[in-house]
Amino acid sequence: MAVARIVASPLGIVALDGDKIVGFRSYGNDLNEAAKVYSNLQNGVLPPNINELLKELSDKGYSSLTVEDPKLFESLSKLTEGAALTVEYMEPEPIDLESLFLKNGLVSSREEYEQKVKMVCDAVLALSLRAAISRRDVLIIPAVHAHENIEKQINTIYMGCREWYGIHFPELNDLIDDPEDYLKIVTKIGLRDRMDEESLSKVIPGHKRLKDILIAKEKSVGANLLEQDEEYIKRFAEEGLRLIQLRRDLENYIKSLMSLEAPNLAAIAGPILGSKLLALAGGLEKLARMPASTIQVLGAEKALFRFLKTGRGAPKHGLIFQHPYVHTSPKWQRGKIARALAAKISIAARIDYFSREDRSAELRKALEERIKEIKTKYAEPPKREKKVKKLKGPRKG
Repeated sequence: MAVARIVASPLGIVALDGDKIVGFRSYGNDLNEAAKVYSNLQNGVLPPNINELLKELSDKGYSSLTVEDPKLFESLSKLTEGAALTVEYMEPEPIDLESLFLKNGLVSSREEYEQKVKMVCDAVLALSLRAAISRRDVLIIPAVHAHENIEKQINTIYMGCREWYGIHFPELNDLIDDPEDYLKIVTKIGLRDRMDEESLSKVIPGHKRLKDILIAKEKSVGANLLEQDEEYIKRFAEEGLRLIQLRRDLENYIKSLMSLEAPNLAAIAGPILGSKLLALAGGLEKLARMPASTIQVLGAEKALFRFLKTGRGAPKHGLIFQHPYVHTSPKWQRGKIARALAAKISIAARIDYFSREDRSAELRKALEERIKEIKTKYAEPPKREKKVKKLKGPRKG
């Protein structure tokens, strides 16, 4: 019984009998088309001319094929099912394709072989990069990183402005705790003497501490500012406001990306938290392949390593603590709710990556029912057993 060994090389699909090539079909003369066929073959998709090769082998008296690649074996087995040719899987063995191609006259020199292989492999890499970039979820990760950097810059400017403007009106630091409101007051009004009910109402309409600000400015112990001082403090504060607007725009951009590329994840985790989880995981595919237990503690790596080292204080949640279902719940419920949320996030990510169908309403309903069940079942905190210390009796003797 003649046996041929089938090998998928970068230059074409090869049939070997020992060190002799008994059949060969190239992927085509067009480089991009050849790269596409070779790339598909690595995923188990057979080339269009495979039947020609199988017929040639059958005509030459070969009745059995051996294949080392699992995906190629599976595809060939399905194709030859019920036919005279049988396909068997064998463990991979080393093979010098370069020497075989040269010996059998498929290339004229080693340089030619190496050049052709390099061209095909480069084209395959370009195809895979284009395919990866065509999924717009790859844009989410740098957008999240940009959002985090902007957040840090806003905080730095806000704290710097409080310190700088605080020299002039220190009492304002205790009355305004929202960065945007504080920076607006500095930018649009400036000196405390210009503050009145009308100007403050325009800048921070409906603020509950408005009257307190007016009282505080009359009794302020802050230093006076020159016109130049005010100008630079205002310019500094304006930069903070510009970044706050950029952050807002970026959040809307991330939300739009999430609604298109990961609608189920966005519905379960929320678009911003979902995007942060996606970025931490390294992409939608990696998040989709993660077990729920890993998703539950994403972002709590330090606490997890500490637990593995000491055996104490296992983290119950990582970044998903930011979800309202978790952080607004009583402490004794958070671990169970975080577990339920992570499980649904895992399912949502898999649906978004593999099937891309929108099942957000179904997943959200199932999560809400599970949360309700947890809150009902564990409405009261668990009772802790009081440890009674045994009193030592009097010493004898």
